[in-house]
Amino acid sequence: MRFVIAAALFVLSVVALLVGLAERTIWAPAPTIAKTITLDTQTPYLVIPNETLRLAAGNPKVTATGSDKVFIAYGRQTDVEAWVGDNTRGIISFDAQSGELFEEVVTAGRDLASPVGSDLWRYEQSGEQTATLAVSVEDESGVLIASDGQADAPTQVQLVWPVDHDLYWSNFWLITGAVLLTAAMILNLIAYRIQRRNRGPRRRTPAPPKPPRYRVKRKPSQAPVRGRRSAKRRMVAFVGGISMLSLLAGCTPNPQATESASPSPSASAIEVAPAVITSAQLTRIVGQVSQVVAEADEVSDKKLLTPRVAGPAFSLRAAHYVLRSKSTSIEALPAIAAAPISFSLPAASTSWPRTVMAVTDAEGEETYPQMLVLQQESPRTNYKMIYNIRLIPGAEIPEVPATELGAIPVDSSSLFLKLPPIDLAASYGDVLNNGMASLNAGLFDLENDAYYQQVSKSQKDQVANLPDANITFAHALGDEKNVLSLSTSNSGALVAVYLTDIYTIKPKNRNSAVAVTGLEKILLGADGSTKGVRTLYGNMLLFYVPAVADESGIRLLGATQGLLSVRSL
Repeated sequence: MRFVIAAALFVLSVVALLVGLAERTIWAPAPTIAKTITLDTQTPYLVIPNETLRLAAGNPKVTATGSDKVFIAYGRQTDVEAWVGDNTRGIISFDAQSGELFEEVVTAGRDLASPVGSDLWRYEQSGEQTATLAVSVEDESGVLIASDGQADAPTQVQLVWPVDHDLYWSNFWLITGAVLLTAAMILNLIAYRIQRRNRGPRRRTPAPPKPPRYRVKRKPSQAPVRGRRSAKRRMVAFVGGISMLSLLAGCTPNPQATESASPSPSASAIEVAPAVITSAQLTRIVGQVSQVVAEADEVSDKKLLTPRVAGPAFSLRAAHYVLRSKSTSIEALPAIAAAPISFSLPAASTSWPRTVMAVTDAEGEETYPQMLVLQQESPRTNYKMIYNIRLIPGAEIPEVPATELGAIPVDSSSLFLKLPPIDLAASYGDVLNNGMASLNAGLFDLENDAYYQQVSKSQKDQVANLPDANITFAHALGDEKNVLSLSTSNSGALVAVYLTDIYTIKPKNRNSAVAVTGLEKILLGADGSTKGVRTLYGNMLLFYVPAVADESGIRLLGATQGLLSVRSL
C-alpha cells in the first residue's frame, strides 16, 4: 500500500510542477503592453498627459517616428503645458470604449520655438527619424514630442509598458510539486526497505496450547474496518492533509500586493505647489552655468555670459572683464564650482519667475562656498545666475524645507518678516553709514557681522585720512527687480539683494586733487582728478531675515563686492 501512496504523490507532484511551469510559459501574459497611434492631423507639438502614461502599471517607453528630426522630453505635466502655451498642439489620450489611443487637436497660435535643452525637462532624447525615451510617471510627469520646433511633429507614436508578471502562483505550484515529489521518494524508499526486511525465510515453530479466550460479541456497526478499505481511508486522509497544508500556504498574503497597496488620499489634504526642479535638474543646470562662466572668464567676453548669467552677477563680472582688458596683472574672479552641491533650496511654485538657491564649494583651502541664486524668467527661458555670493566664514544657514518639497517664495514687500526684503538694502546701508546711531541698527545682528565692521571702519578711515576733502557715502538698492527671497522652516526667509555703494570725494581747495590707486587708478586711467572722483561698487548680499515675532536679529550670511566704475567729476 505504501507503493500506491508513493505513486499517487508522484502523480500529484508532476501535475503541480507542470502547472507551475505553465504559469511561467504558456499561461504567462505578454511581456509588454503596447499602444500605437498613427496621426492623421499633424501639429508642431504633441503632448501625452500623465493620465495616458498611467494606462498600465509601470513606467512606459515612448517611441516617436515619422519626421527627419525627433525630440522627446518629459517633465511635470503643468510645466510641459506651460512651455507649449497657447499654440496648436495634439493631445494623445485613451478611448476606453475602443481601447485605442486617439489625438485631440487644439488649434491656436503658432509661436514656435525649439524645445531642445529647456531646463523644464527632467530628461530628453533626440534622434534622426526616430527616438525612444523611458519615462517615469511619478510626480505628474507629462511628455512633449516635437521635431525641431518649427516642422510638424512625428506622425507615429508608440507607448510600451513592461508587464511585471506575478510569479506567486507559479512559485506556489513549483514548491508544492517539489514537496510532494520529495514525500513520494521518501515513502517509496521506506516501503522498499520494509519489503526487503520482510522478504527473508521464516521457520514456523509449533504453537503453544492456547487457553480459552472470552470473545466479546460486537454489533456489525462496532466492528473496526480492516483491510483494503481501511488503507484507502488512510491514504485519502494523508493526501487530504497535504492538500490542506498547500491550501493554507496559499492563503498567506501576497507580499507584492501588500507593498503595492497605498492608502487613499484624505479628502482634507491640502494641495501644495511642487518644487520647481529636481536634484538631477539642478545638478545639470549648475554644471551648465559653471561651464558658461568658465568659457567667458577665459576670454573675458561678457557676451558669452548672456545664456546663463544676468542681473548683479552679470554686472560685476562684466566690469571685471573691463579691468582685465586694461591690465594683465589682474587675476580672474573665482570660478563657479559645479560640484559638490552641499545645499539646495528650490521654490515651491507653479508660476514664473522661479527661484532656486544652491551652495557649491570647490576643492582647496583658498576657495569659499558660494550661494548661487538662479532665476527662470518664463517657461521658455532657462535659469540664469543672478547672484553668486561668497558665504562668510562661520555663517550658519537656518533650517529649510527639503529639496523635494521646496520653499514658498516670499514677496519683496512681505510684512511677516522683521523687515520687508525690499527695504533691506536701504536699511543696511544706513547702518553702514551711521553705525549704532542708526534707527535700524537694532534690527541687525551686528556683533558678528564682519562685513559691516570692515566697511564701517573703512569709511571712517577715509574721512580721517582725507581732511582736505569732502567725502560722501551713499548706499542704495541697486536692483529692485532682483530682490529674491525664499522661506525657511521657521517662517523666516533667505533674502538676496543688490546693494550699490557710491563714494564721492571732492577736494575742498581748488589747488588740491584727489588721488586714486589700485583698481580705481586702472579703471580711471589716471592718477587722480582735481575736480573729484566718484566710485561705484556693487555688493551682492545674502541675509537671513527672521519672522516679525522672532527676537533674533537679521544676519548677514554672505557678501561679494566688486568695482563697477570710476569717473572724474
